[in-house]
Amino acid sequence: MIKRKILAASVAAVVGLALAGCSAGGDGGDSSEAGSTTTISVSHVESSSSITHKTLEAVADRVKERSGGSLELEIYPDGQLGTSADTLQQSASGEPLIGYTDAAELSALAPSSNLDVLAGPFLFENTDQAQTFHESDVFAEMNDALAEEGGVRVLALNYFLGTRNILGKAAYPEPADLGGVKLRVPPIDSFTRTTELLGAVPTTVDYTEVYSALQQGVVDAAENDINSMLDQKWGEAANQLTMTHHFQLFLGFAIGTAAFDALTEEQQQILVEEFAQGGVDSTAENASIESDTLQALEDAGVTITEANLKAYRETTKSYYDGYPEGLLDSVRSAAGM
Repeated sequence: MIKRKILAASVAAVVGLALAGCSAGGDGGDSSEAGSTTTISVSHVESSSSITHKTLEAVADRVKERSGGSLELEIYPDGQLGTSADTLQQSASGEPLIGYTDAAELSALAPSSNLDVLAGPFLFENTDQAQTFHESDVFAEMNDALAEEGGVRVLALNYFLGTRNILGKAAYPEPADLGGVKLRVPPIDSFTRTTELLGAVPTTVDYTEVYSALQQGVVDAAENDINSMLDQKWGEAANQLTMTHHFQLFLGFAIGTAAFDALTEEQQQILVEEFAQGGVDSTAENASIESDTLQALEDAGVTITEANLKAYRETTKSYYDGYPEGLLDSVRSAAGM
């Protein structure tokens, strides 16, 4: 078997792949070089012990089996290939790489898609609504706009890790308690805007450096889903967890449009279906362990405080001002709200 490895290649390499695939053009080909295997690298920032990584291993197995060995995935955890922002830019610039990303990062590539509305605070009431939206025509239209304008296509954006909460040196039951608090956020506009609405000071720190930033006082607090907090051992550096439930992030995986179009139609379908199934599986697994996670955090010395969610919602509701008229209603309607 001839093995053609795709990792941080140039645009020319993508074109070469399309030619090697004979008819793998802009609408997806239906044949490829006989006996060849296309190996695509998949990058994410979670640890190798995380649910995300284990889910991807299962996705890779299914992709290889369904494609008859013509398509293989090599998974790189812990940000080995760069941050989420790094790998997304690589994909958008033409390098055939599947990267871990979210709606806000994607929207920066294609503002007309309005994908960043999905990154807003308190958008949906539960994960079921978020999954329903992911399967809707409204989301499909956003993805098409992203592919056309941003050069990236979402394979799946339904890896819901659970709502995000705040871990810090103090509890923040009321939004006013966050005044002046240095809150770690990724370099994403939706996080910055929401943090500022809450009165905190958005402070950018790489995900892999949050533990030390909390420990050294570079930041006073950090926000994340509780399973990731436990996985990253942040509770060793800060021991006050406030259950704000402020975000339900649309996380998932995207590939450059050029690299996606260079695959056969069958390979494209396999990738979309298996990454989406991975999202369903990952979401269910994360939800099933949340109570155990909270107990594990408490056992490790973390104090858990419930936030005044009504006050938090009221404080952040102006986040949605300025979006096209009717967009928020359309998104929530597509989610079954």
